Amino acid sequence: MDAAPSPADHDSTDWTFVVDQGCSQCGYRPHDPRETGARLEALVPRWAEVLRRPDATRRPEPGVWSPVEYASHSRDLVRVLGERVALMTSREDPPFADYDGEAEAVRQEFWGADPTVVADQVAARTAETVQVLGEVTDWERTGQRGGGRRFTVTQLCRYLLHDVEHHVHDVAG
Repeated sequence: MDAAPSPADHDSTDWTFVVDQGCSQCGYRPHDPRETGARLEALVPRWAEVLRRPDATRRPEPGVWSPVEYASHSRDLVRVLGERVALMTSREDPPFADYDGEAEAVRQEFWGADPTVVADQVAARTAETVQVLGEVTDWERTGQRGGGRRFTVTQLCRYLLHDVEHHVHDVAG
């Protein structure tokens, strides 16, 4: 296996603004949370296409994730969305630890992942999360981020869907 690359450049942007304002970089606009499952499913073939490219494991420049790293991160975000929504709909206002995607990328060695395996995992995690989302009846149920900041299922869906769509935009080049 190749030696570990330097960690990706840290993104210190507080992306929570996209929940209400959208994102001018990728074109995301706040969406009806009931559309989240369908929009996640629409990303599965796009990720599969990106991960079939010969450069799927190559970083475009030092400090910037390769497509397989972005896809691995997105796979994990889709899983986190499903887990958190399931908990938010079964418990009253559950707390969640902050998710550090950059630390996970290092811990799981995303750079060394097999693109074909990651494409299959993206599809599987998406199917699991879509099932969870299909069972939501109250999109205003709350959970708490680190520091006690409350968010709703709607806000979580917007935040994480934006992240996944933004990363497809990053690598679709």
